[in-house]
Amino acid sequence: YIGTSPWQHLGDNTSLGLGTAMYDLMGQDAGVPCWQLFGQQVRRWTPVGSWTVSSDPAHMAEAVQRYAAAGFTWMKYHLSPFFNVFDQMDAIQAVAPKDFQIHLDFTFTPLENHVGMCDQLAERYPCVGCFEDSFEQVSLDKYKEFKLRAKKPVVLHHAPMGFTTEVSMGVADIYMMGHSPIGKAVQASGHFAACHAPFMLQNVGGAITLSMVSHMMSAFPTATFKCHTDCEVYKYDVVHEVRTTT
Repeated sequence: YIGTSPWQHLGDNTSLGLGTAMYDLMGQDAGVPCWQLFGQQVRRWTPVGSWTVSSDPAHMAEAVQRYAAAGFTWMKYHLSPFFNVFDQMDAIQAVAPKDFQIHLDFTFTPLENHVGMCDQLAERYPCVGCFEDSFEQVSLDKYKEFKLRAKKPVVLHHAPMGFTTEVSMGVADIYMMGHSPIGKAVQASGHFAACHAPFMLQNVGGAITLSMVSHMMSAFPTATFKCHTDCEVYKYDVVHEVRTTT
């Protein structure tokens, strides 16, 4: 990047962090909001979810209450072998507002009867929103079969073929691009749109990261699912809200 113009890094595939900085500089140079560098704006809003670490049921319930009070209606967490998911969901369901949903990320956890567990979770808890990375990456047909019978939307995060064949086959209801370089996300967004496939970005970082993700998703036609940057877990950030009066 040293000695180059930011404009040389349109569609940057080298570094997500520095690519974000280049787009910020390009937007400032052109005097336009960052989303204009990606195309036409298709929405003036971005769906944003919250995140928490898997913990004991009392802490899970506290997280839901805290995020609901902050205006979130969606919370994701990774299931852990150290905590019983049904105990956690009992506590969560007891305090979750009516429109609050839980995003359950299995992270390829090997389970003997995974499908049966998902059925039980969906039937017992109205707040269950979706299932992510339900199986190990062994068979796209297995994912598609699960999607067809699952009682809640199925999210695919890790795509061995780069969200090409997976999306064309329709193996999931929603696709998640995690920490993808900007150029790759732009390219994939066109394929998602062509397949009418909802997707979201998951780029972990602070409020600057959330801002960039929001600009990108506002210009990607089918980027309608809740994005995650986890900036809500930071006690401090480098960005502060500025209030002005006119």
